[in-house]
Amino acid sequence: MNGQAFTGELGAATRAILPSDAVTQVHLLRHGEVERLGARIVRGQLDAALSAFGVEQGERLVDWFAARVGRLDALWTSDLSRCAQLADRLGARLGVAPVRDARLREHSMGAWEGRSWDEVSAVEPQAVGAYWSDYWRARPSGGESLEDVQARVLLAWRDLLARHAGGRVALVTHIGAIRGLLCALLGVEGSQALRFAPATASHTHILWSEAGAVLEVVGERPWMLAETSASSRSTAGFAPRAKPRRIALAGSAGTGKTTLGRRLSAELGLPYIDELMRRRLEGGLRLDGLSRDRWRALVRELWREQCALQAAARDGFVADRSSLDYAAFWLHYGLHEDAAETNAFFAEMAAASAELDAIILFPWGVLPLVADGVRTPDPWTQLSFQGVLEGVLRRHARTSVLELLPATDLEERLRWTLARLGAVS
Repeated sequence: MNGQAFTGELGAATRAILPSDAVTQVHLLRHGEVERLGARIVRGQLDAALSAFGVEQGERLVDWFAARVGRLDALWTSDLSRCAQLADRLGARLGVAPVRDARLREHSMGAWEGRSWDEVSAVEPQAVGAYWSDYWRARPSGGESLEDVQARVLLAWRDLLARHAGGRVALVTHIGAIRGLLCALLGVEGSQALRFAPATASHTHILWSEAGAVLEVVGERPWMLAETSASSRSTAGFAPRAKPRRIALAGSAGTGKTTLGRRLSAELGLPYIDELMRRRLEGGLRLDGLSRDRWRALVRELWREQCALQAAARDGFVADRSSLDYAAFWLHYGLHEDAAETNAFFAEMAAASAELDAIILFPWGVLPLVADGVRTPDPWTQLSFQGVLEGVLRRHARTSVLELLPATDLEERLRWTLARLGAVS
């Protein structure tokens, strides 16, 4: 060891105490983006096709891997096409035949697959609630728990290891399989599996020996930053395309947006954009007595400020308001007399929502509304705004709207949100 990263060589003293000094280099590759990734569809083991961008992601990951890693002793892949396509391309570049293995498939969601989450939640609300409360052990109807996924992935891993221990191996697979394997190799409790959230077309690197495993990197996308000069195809004009995570929170005051939003930003390593109206109120702004013209100016001013903060957050963000919250403010405060102006404002807010990866809608009435001297403690005023907001989101949102489960426990809310943002694909 050199104190920074493993060089591949162990000292004599270290070798003497190890059961085996064979170190296996393990590369876990997640497939690229699938078609309609933002749609709220339960995919599981459906053979979803890659989107055009997902194909591009895979090509660039292969370029980077071939240039920087360069060789493999074994390449195993899920037999689902979104993984097999990437493995075939990588195998052709490195001269190794991919082994297709159904045990590396994604989490089976059973009878829920192919249906929307809204439909499943309406038909089987108790089963869906149980699943999100204990995703590690709970099984969808006819499907697997994440613990089941880990068990079958480990069978494939042991077979691979029996043939190639001490070599360099790659597994092209899915987020559920990666989570299960990481928990097993690193000794992490399964209840913490959602803390591993490798993005699409990402690379995770583990050093494994009988003495234990070392996690070198998890979920990296180096192809977004580095040119791959060793690529067999020209990279001229092939500029890196980053896709930072952009998440907005929506809901009336007192629904818990700020508390969860700050935890979520910390978990994802993203900046948190606080609610700008609240800042104004804490600074002494009085809303009573504002004319409609002043209200219009204030809503537009707040939106312009949020746009500037979002634009500055180049690597993504968690924002305490979506663009469509501002559209709901427009209606809630009666600013819609001018139809042409309102049409233009709503078109702008709807278009802005398309730039988000997801909007998380917080339910009204689950948490007690606490009088804090800033927001109104009248629950019916908040319900009035919530009703307007939910209608606006249903009609105008151009991204996925995730309706937060009606739980009061922060950790349960966080687990649910992380699971949905890293949804089975």
